[in-house]
Amino acid sequence: MTCSCLNSMKAPKTATRIKRKLRHKSADSILKQLGRQRIRVPTRREVSAYIVQHSKLGSLLPEICAQLRRGFSPAVELSLELYRDLESGDRYLTLYVRQEAYDPGIIKRIDDLSQGIDDKLASVPGYLLITTDFAHPRRNYAV
Repeated sequence: MTCSCLNSMKAPKTATRIKRKLRHKSADSILKQLGRQRIRVPTRREVSAYIVQHSKLGSLLPEICAQLRRGFSPAVELSLELYRDLESGDRYLTLYVRQEAYDPGIIKRIDDLSQGIDDKLASVPGYLLITTDFAHPRRNYAV
């Protein structure tokens, strides 16, 4: 009896480990896709952990980033980062749009290019903010 209990206790742990590994592989695959789209991910480990935790959101990222990449020139940096609010403890993904020079209509342009994305994001756990911080690109070619 003891042996069967131990075996049944080990099975869920093994299944959990396998699921965790699959989620990490999925997150790595998503980050590689983003790299091919020239999306900068400066804090890969943090972003990957968020994608693992919010896998449905993660699965939408390549499509969302591709939509935004098509709308901006290759010189525009798109940077996916994990934002942490120290006061509230909130954390969420932020896709920053960074350019060398900003025109007054940048926020409207981001909003226009983001149309339809909010509907997709509303049905999945996690949060993605698409915005600019009006900073200069951190690296050339958004790689």
